[in-house]
Amino acid sequence: MSFGGRLILLKYVMSSVPIYFLSFFKVPTGIISSIESLFNFFFWEGGCEDIRKIAWVDWNIVCLSKEEGGLGVQRLREFNVALLGKWCWCILVDREGLWYRFLKARYKEVGGRLKEGGIVFCGGG
Repeated sequence: MSFGGRLILLKYVMSSVPIYFLSFFKVPTGIISSIESLFNFFFWEGGCEDIRKIAWVDWNIVCLSKEEGGLGVQRLREFNVALLGKWCWCILVDREGLWYRFLKARYKEVGGRLKEGGIVFCGGG
């Protein structure tokens, strides 16, 4: 398979597989590194374990946006933080929504913020 074909599969198929978990859990750095190394291996090696090929470009450059000279592959750590931030935004903006009411029932609200044992959800201190 060509580099273009592998890039398309990587960006639109393989990167979509962990989205559910990335949107609900803060994924440990080791797991992110393992997944990104699999992406790196697939992109440069094509999934072929018989022949070792040289990675001609650093993975950090591959993950840059096209405007910055990269190929636009998503960095999973930043994507994970962005998806979790979406939930924080929903909690902060929609105080009458189902998700906020669920968290308010599960944890207590102190000064307009959800807290449990000194932990503040979604910003503040």
